[in-house]
Amino acid sequence: MTAVNNQNLLQLRFIQQAHIEAVKPSFNQLPDNPYADGAFRKRRYSVLKFVDDVVSLQPTKAFVQDDSINTFQGNVERVYENLEADLISSDGFKHLLTEFKQMTGIEDERHIEVHQFRMLAIESDTPPAPEGIHQDGFDHVCVCGVSHENIAGGELLVYENKESEPCFKMEIKDGLFALINDRQVWHNATPMNKLDTEKVGYLDCFVFTA
Repeated sequence: MTAVNNQNLLQLRFIQQAHIEAVKPSFNQLPDNPYADGAFRKRRYSVLKFVDDVVSLQPTKAFVQDDSINTFQGNVERVYENLEADLISSDGFKHLLTEFKQMTGIEDERHIEVHQFRMLAIESDTPPAPEGIHQDGFDHVCVCGVSHENIAGGELLVYENKESEPCFKMEIKDGLFALINDRQVWHNATPMNKLDTEKVGYLDCFVFTA
């Protein structure tokens, strides 16, 4: 399998583990998700600005994707609880936002949308991304791995186009920061399975978009 080398398509970094450990506990407070993916994905969602080391929470809005982008639950207005205030103001989370802005080069006034996920392995081959091979409709999509427990699978897949075989595959390790050019390539994730069927299995991650 050949990795995508063009940094305009995919950039990879690893975040210092201290910053990951600082944000990890917040995932234990994620609320249930009332939508079609609620059985296997807990979630929070916020729109933020990040200027001069200050995070500003923007007005709450429904998250909606056109059905041409999201064939699983497209054109559905989904309203999620905001990220917790303690997380937003933490140094660990600010470090993640700083990395995202540095990698993308977005201007200060640009909104950053943040999804906080716990993806649960509930049965054989649970899909982390139920919409399959997709784009999210942004310029930049960044997956930040935070924690994983008792799972196999859940690897990030990147494709040159929707009909091709994956050109990149990588485990979403704790601290992985993978920035994808959402206008040029497509992405997905491999199904998840529990290693021990008697225990909880999950993958925790942030997804930053702009």
